[in-house]
Amino acid sequence: MRAAPDEGTPVADLQAVILGVVQGLTEFLPISSSGHLVLAATWFGFAEHGESLELAIDIATNTGTFLAVLVALRADVWRAASGFLRGLVSADARREDGWHLALLVLLGSVPTALIGLTLREVFEVLNAATPVSVALIATGAILWTAPAKGARSRPRDLRPRDALVAGLAQGLAVIPGISRSGSTIVALLWRDVDAALAARLSFLLYLVASLGVAVLGVGEVRDAQLGWSAIAWMTLASFVTGWAALAWLFRLLRSGRFRWFAPYLWAVAGLTLLRGIVA
Repeated sequence: MRAAPDEGTPVADLQAVILGVVQGLTEFLPISSSGHLVLAATWFGFAEHGESLELAIDIATNTGTFLAVLVALRADVWRAASGFLRGLVSADARREDGWHLALLVLLGSVPTALIGLTLREVFEVLNAATPVSVALIATGAILWTAPAKGARSRPRDLRPRDALVAGLAQGLAVIPGISRSGSTIVALLWRDVDAALAARLSFLLYLVASLGVAVLGVGEVRDAQLGWSAIAWMTLASFVTGWAALAWLFRLLRSGRFRWFAPYLWAVAGLTLLRGIVA
């Protein structure tokens, strides 16, 4: 990424807002936030076409979307957390949805963590416009295959294999340009899970993964010297737009129009690849 202007200048803050808005709109919509951050940096001139986007940007912008999910799904977070704690001491609680939801999230987080920790450095080299464009084309293909709806609508209806499949899909989405929300939700839709439950489980898995990335990436953000002003603007912009994107996504899932994002991804990827050839 090009050297940013001094902390606090209007251009630096404007860059932070743009990247925060891109993160907020694309983290939950099935179009890949990491991929769009790379493309935004390229299209707006924050980075050269073949230059990788700093990992610290991904981590900083994720703060706002993490908070958006935490607030928007606070009922599910509380249900899973309290259900898990009660289930540790009560057999009756282990028959409730809260206990099952917590186990699904914990089990699904295992393959995500294994893939993320093992292959993180491998996939970081793909954090540039051309490989991201190729991955966006793949994401479009994944979305195009998505069933409109599934039948299983309660956490207790899901099996350990469902959580592992979702966690594997989320882990592979460490590849920039592969949508985390898109791949996990579609994977669950393929397994006949109701769209709303698939989205809720996907975003609860995101909370765990995002928290892990934040903890492991504190040093990355500090070393990048983004500046407190830029971090604050990124967080605020990604929180507000992320909240709006969450609400919109649930409406789209209810209407069965998830695959509509595929043509958009193919168009953006094609234009970016063309831009790289012409440049």
